[in-house]
Amino acid sequence: MFHLKSARTSRCSLAIFAFGVVVFSVGLNSEFIGLQNRFALFAQEMLRHGPSLFPTTYGNPYPDYPVTSTFLIYLLSLPFGKVTVLSAILPTAVTSALVMVVIYRIGALQSRAWGIGAVLFALFTYEFLDESRSISLDQYTSLATALCFYAAYSANVLGRPKRLWLIPLFFVMGFGFRGPIGLVIPAAVTFGFFLWERQYKRCLILGLTALCLFALCLAVLLAAAYRQGGGNLVTRVIQAQGASRTGYYRGNYFYYVVKAFTSYAVSFPLAFVVGIALYKNAPKPRTPSERLLGHLIFWVVIVLVGMSIPGSKKTRYILPIVPALSLLASFVFVHPAAEGLLSQVRRTFLGFCRIFPIGAGVGAAVLCVPNPYFTAIPAFPGLAVFGLLIALIVTYPRWSRRFGEFPKSDSLVIVPAVLAFIALYVWVISPMTFSRESTRPFAERLDSLLPAGPATIAFYRIGPDGDDIKLMANVSKPVTPVFIGDAEQLLQQPPQTYFVARDVYFDALPDNIVQKAHVRFHGKIGHRDCVVFSLRIDL
Repeated sequence: MFHLKSARTSRCSLAIFAFGVVVFSVGLNSEFIGLQNRFALFAQEMLRHGPSLFPTTYGNPYPDYPVTSTFLIYLLSLPFGKVTVLSAILPTAVTSALVMVVIYRIGALQSRAWGIGAVLFALFTYEFLDESRSISLDQYTSLATALCFYAAYSANVLGRPKRLWLIPLFFVMGFGFRGPIGLVIPAAVTFGFFLWERQYKRCLILGLTALCLFALCLAVLLAAAYRQGGGNLVTRVIQAQGASRTGYYRGNYFYYVVKAFTSYAVSFPLAFVVGIALYKNAPKPRTPSERLLGHLIFWVVIVLVGMSIPGSKKTRYILPIVPALSLLASFVFVHPAAEGLLSQVRRTFLGFCRIFPIGAGVGAAVLCVPNPYFTAIPAFPGLAVFGLLIALIVTYPRWSRRFGEFPKSDSLVIVPAVLAFIALYVWVISPMTFSRESTRPFAERLDSLLPAGPATIAFYRIGPDGDDIKLMANVSKPVTPVFIGDAEQLLQQPPQTYFVARDVYFDALPDNIVQKAHVRFHGKIGHRDCVVFSLRIDL
């Protein structure tokens, strides 16, 4: 019987993985936007100059990130001969699909319906879907955290303590892809698991193991930095991956809690309600389900509290809470005994799921119409989404009638809403963001100006490591730019120099420089208005 259940779980895990990879890699934008540009430039330089111990920008080592993810993109880009959006995002897509598999397997240790419901809520979480379709190092931390928790939890539930030996490997994996934070978060969550179980000996062993591995991985990282860039790079790595991210924060300690209600909707609001409704049972859980809920709540609290202390804050830094959030949210819909507040929340959310495809379909249709207020999305994907959503609306009553009498059917009823959300994001929200942040038209016009021989691109009061990255990641020719902060330095550049500046800075140039400026074209780098100009040397 156990082997039959195991085989069924394995088949379901494989299906979830395949579905995840497709969802996270279909309908990608035609160019890199936002933070993707930085990692695309890393991989482009590695493709041009060969692998290195740290990623580079303009030939200089970049200290903020380990090279591991860039090396994966480099390997996947070799068959294409260039870095493509697919080759760059595929490693994250695979990682996110694996996260969903681990989420399912954690929930399936209690019931398959719980695991499937949790996967649906992960897909229904905006930040998770958004990061899964981008280049996201924090998803590697999510995977390491989920694997550590699964190894510890399944070792307890199934009586397989040998699985605990895998946890140090997951620590190393997290550090290898994300640096110190990639080890600290999984270690803290795993430590919290054993602390909640009152297994103090394992807490001590785990803590010492994590500390030793952290020191070892850090030594390897700094040795690699010293080998590539000497003591200066070592100092920059310590500053970038340590001091700048862990500095004491004196601002809003509730930043992540507030942001999570929107960025991590719909999972976080529902998980928050579950935590409130069940907090009295958390100290002394009675059933296996309540025991797991206590672990999940503790998981979320550890990450939120721990990440609220450092000064550097980004919503993507707390992605490792998504597995716990999705499992907590799913509990409301797979536990037939949930009553009171949980029962009311379940009815309200199912009502929301009934109307969501309708609202999404209307929104997709409206956003296809040209208007003066925002850039309309292309008609083809917009109308295709509209048709898909209409199909979901039509078939929804059949889903409700077919599965409505079963206590564990609510997770199946959520499916149309989840599919509508995915379709809305892939073919409506993502294209709108792309149209606002696209840099390729600007880069192509600049490309056409560059001669076959030597040329210089100089950024005036832009970068380094700012909007210049967006442009250089989309320029086809390998060019090392110059960065200028003072207007008088513009006159000191070689004749074959093309200057890039924001419109506002160009308009503020002194008259003697403006008189010599020859404006080539105006355009946008991301969402900022910029200009390319050269200087006449004959005046």
